[in-house]
Amino acid sequence: MSDLKTSLNAIKDKNFGYFFDKDGKCYIYHTKFGRERNSEINKNDDIESKFEDLTKKIYEVNNDVFDKLKGAFGEYLNDYSNKSTIHIKFDKDGEFLQTKSKIVDNFSETFGKEKIDEIDFNQGNFKKDIFEKWWDKSINSAKMQGNATNLLKDKTKLVDNLKKIKDASDKSKDLTQLLDMLENVEGMKATARELAYFLQFNLESNDKFPLANDAMINMAKYIFEMLNENSKDELEKRKKENTSNNEQEYFNFVLEKLEIQERKHLPKYYILDQFLNLIDKIKKSDLALITKDKLQGDGEKYINNITESVYYKLYKAAYDFANLCGKADIKSNDLEGFKKLLKTHKNIIFHGIPGTGKTYTIVNNVKNIIKNENQMLITQFHPSFSYEDFIEGIKPAGIENGQLKLELKNGIFREFCDKAKEEEKGFSEKLEKGNFNEALSDHGYFFIADEINRAELSRVFGELLYALEYRGEKGKIKTQYASMRDDEDFYVPENVFFLGTMNDLDKSIDSFDLALRRRFIWQEMECDYNVIRDEIYANNIEEYAQACQKLNKEISKNIGEKYQLGHSYFLKIEFKNDEIKDSDMKKLFSNRFEALLKEYLRSEYSEKEIQTNLDILKKLFVIEKNDDKNK
Repeated sequence: MSDLKTSLNAIKDKNFGYFFDKDGKCYIYHTKFGRERNSEINKNDDIESKFEDLTKKIYEVNNDVFDKLKGAFGEYLNDYSNKSTIHIKFDKDGEFLQTKSKIVDNFSETFGKEKIDEIDFNQGNFKKDIFEKWWDKSINSAKMQGNATNLLKDKTKLVDNLKKIKDASDKSKDLTQLLDMLENVEGMKATARELAYFLQFNLESNDKFPLANDAMINMAKYIFEMLNENSKDELEKRKKENTSNNEQEYFNFVLEKLEIQERKHLPKYYILDQFLNLIDKIKKSDLALITKDKLQGDGEKYINNITESVYYKLYKAAYDFANLCGKADIKSNDLEGFKKLLKTHKNIIFHGIPGTGKTYTIVNNVKNIIKNENQMLITQFHPSFSYEDFIEGIKPAGIENGQLKLELKNGIFREFCDKAKEEEKGFSEKLEKGNFNEALSDHGYFFIADEINRAELSRVFGELLYALEYRGEKGKIKTQYASMRDDEDFYVPENVFFLGTMNDLDKSIDSFDLALRRRFIWQEMECDYNVIRDEIYANNIEEYAQACQKLNKEISKNIGEKYQLGHSYFLKIEFKNDEIKDSDMKKLFSNRFEALLKEYLRSEYSEKEIQTNLDILKKLFVIEKNDDKNK
């Protein structure tokens, strides 16, 4: 066994991993695809050859699964290409190009014109109220909608940016040119890409470039890397041949693989966007939902065997491909944004109202980054958590000669840092070469302190504040027990990331004194109504999501912003027959929300005031009928 381990440890390939099961059998695996896709190895085997065979087999399977998805997508297009959209969940009003043209025409109204080509950006006739309405209704992204307020703070800059975006949309022949021209846009790069995509459409011409938001770029990149064993070499070769950027080549590759045939009213990049969107959003629960539903236009034909429908086959193939890395059901919240944050900050507190999935999101993000499980440690802080638990302390070590024996023992964070130091050099070397993602994946160590503010933090951290602020040997400190270690210094390695979570409502938030606060950056997490839309399957899900938002707005207005409810609370709704009723919502409010809100408010309001507010909120938390909307 030791000979086999020695041979396994000698393999330097970063993609190579191994593990032993409970029966002592050893398996090798490709770290990118997880332990599920493995090969048993014995001590007499040629390990490198077996790993090459395993890798070759994995990429063959990847391409086979993609070919099945491609075939299912082609069949689906044949059956549904006369619809207003090829994504059946959004099969609603009007033909596709009419819908997109309408978006652009409505945008033109912000300058008092009927058509985009009639706008003169220099006339100074920008209408803020119309722009806000257009933005709210037309941009299908909570992140983009949230930007509207900030953009309107400086109308002059906004109008100038809109002019640049329109100019880039008109003059760019492809995505490479577009992204290059959008570099001139200030402070709204992601929004600029989204707007440019809309503004390229008219009834006379086809689309010139794809929707290049973060989700679609990452999904195109995912496909590129799943189907190309030497993806880096292939990317550089394609970029050199076409003088293009990474994003352009990711989208071009998927287009080529799909062999998309444009439909009369469905341009190729729109078809591509819907294809990528399907893979990005797919979950196993979608398949269960489809088996319950009568499909639009397709349900009667397959009423007795829904799994034979082109719709089911497409979603099944999409799930199988998305799950090649075992992550189809792990929906990380903006993983790329999380990585960007780590690039500039190593001490981060994720805070916000309860129920926003702070711990869940961080853990999933980290799991999607790290190569080995020992690169992450999560612990929950509590009132009795101490410096001795965290850094080091004198602790009982048994009985010797009838007397209690005491020893200096490392706390969990010092132990974690000692492990991380073994990888610190590799981390620094890859950073120097500009390979941040590889450095993070291969050598990054993540310490997660859940509910960090529940402990007495000044006592827990002690002299660690300096070492947290100055990573590496330049941040060396002498701990309280340094004399027992021959004055050995301690430091936090460059490759350690300290992540904490806390609820803003927790009264112990005051334990975060100013000295500690300034060592961390603070990331607020809010209720994500798109999670509610994605995770709950009901015919009136949009109305329910709006009711949730309306309830939180009222809580914020009448009680306080920090008392709002996170999306995980709204996900607990129970209903039947694919429709949420007012009675279901009243039950949710009484069983889940009422006691929670009472507990929050008890120390600040009288019992009568609390009940009055709760009664108002309960009456408000209902599905808004069409008649109500028109009043």
